[in-house]
Amino acid sequence: MIEAAREALVEGGGELEMMEVADRAGVSEGLAYYHFGNKPGLLDAVVRDFYDRLDETVMAVPFPGDTWVERERARIGEFVRLMYEDPVAPLVFNVLRVNPALHAEEQERRRRLNALGARNIAEAQRDGEISPEHDPQMLVAMILGGVMAGVTEALSLVPRKPLKETQAATFAFVLRAAGVGDETATEHRTTEKEADDILPN
Repeated sequence: MIEAAREALVEGGGELEMMEVADRAGVSEGLAYYHFGNKPGLLDAVVRDFYDRLDETVMAVPFPGDTWVERERARIGEFVRLMYEDPVAPLVFNVLRVNPALHAEEQERRRRLNALGARNIAEAQRDGEISPEHDPQMLVAMILGGVMAGVTEALSLVPRKPLKETQAATFAFVLRAAGVGDETATEHRTTEKEADDILPN
């Protein structure tokens, strides 16, 4: 039923009806109400499913690399890929997150993302890769906000920017926002043509 709800949301631009989802899933409408309570409950399940996959593939994954910059380059690449390949992702960030019925879930997930990110920033500070003058929680909130806003904007463009270009631009933003020194930023600055060689496929 969650997969059917995902399909309905994509086709409806963020809107769905319980009867439609039940028909798609091949179950009775009563069973849909039994499992999810109501439409907000079903939407909440779809949002939870998306954030669970975001955790499993991006946020809670120990990416390989000897430095913070290397690990975050891989993490950002996977995040942008998820946003490009999962048609529900833009709806979660642009449409569903402002739904009053989903406010509590959205806030809880944002707190979790911020906590994971702040721990990541603090570790980089301890390793001397990011200046300790930055408050980890404030810095990660600004970085995540900027990344999500930028990528969702890229997804709305017609024609859409190539994946590699958006990955490279997003990674460059993270470097600047984190206050990585000019020398390091220059070393890792990436053109769209070079991105094919250094970003994950």
